[in-house]
Amino acid sequence: MLLQVVNPAKKLYMNNVPCVRNLFQNVLNKVFNAVDEDRREKLGPDRTCAEWLLRNGASVKFKGSSEFLKDYNKLPDEDFPFKIAEVEAIDSSISQYGFGNFKGCQLIWKIVFDRCYLLDNEAMKGLLVLNDSLRHLKITNCPDITDGGLLYLKDLNLEHLEMHISPYVKDKENVFKTLKLGLPKCNIIMG
Repeated sequence: MLLQVVNPAKKLYMNNVPCVRNLFQNVLNKVFNAVDEDRREKLGPDRTCAEWLLRNGASVKFKGSSEFLKDYNKLPDEDFPFKIAEVEAIDSSISQYGFGNFKGCQLIWKIVFDRCYLLDNEAMKGLLVLNDSLRHLKITNCPDITDGGLLYLKDLNLEHLEMHISPYVKDKENVFKTLKLGLPKCNIIMG
């Protein structure tokens, strides 16, 4: 992978494609998406996962709730038990560095990723920890997810998969065929 600085005051280029994030933004991304194992152990996976998602602009719906929670400051008290059922990440800054927060969340059945510009192939691999519960997945306008990232999804137990994918997916037909073979009972919509 060739990384070159064309003009330090402007943009980095990777394989002749301009990078929209600079190095400082990448460091902040890692900090805001880091998994705090001590806090996870103390408060449980659903609490720390909800904190991570909300802190990075996503929304969560708890089991038994009819509405999404969007405001971090409205999380229930730390001693109030809850389970995450759904995640809506729209214009969110979540990234692969935080996907370890999904580990131990046993009831997340639906996730929507839309305009999550920090998501990449490793993030898709990170979804495998939700294999026992995740049934519905929608991915739209996430340009750093390529063929390789989408192919990780064949190892999930999805019932519905909707993808409106980026121009960086080079072989859409092969991706669709591979996913259909790996997920024979899944309704797959690919645009």
